[in-house]
Amino acid sequence: MFQRPFSHLKGSPTSLEVSEARFKRFLKDLETYERRFVYERTLDAFLDLYSSWKKRHDPEVKLRLVMLAFELHRLDGAFLCDLSFDDR
Repeated sequence: MFQRPFSHLKGSPTSLEVSEARFKRFLKDLETYERRFVYERTLDAFLDLYSSWKKRHDPEVKLRLVMLAFELHRLDGAFLCDLSFDDR
């Protein structure tokens, strides 16, 4: 019976391919971590600013709050905020 050699099929990956795959995985994990880190820092800033606005109702702080709310939504589409702040 005739059998074709399996030269067109790859055997196990080379150490260089494994290293490249690990590096790509590392970069992907790093990017995920960075995105989460930026989101959490922005959320902390938003909450600090909101606390400050609740005490003083400063219009400039309110504008910064709205800008941070948009940025948080851009970073994570699941973030929702009712932007109708009561100025009383």
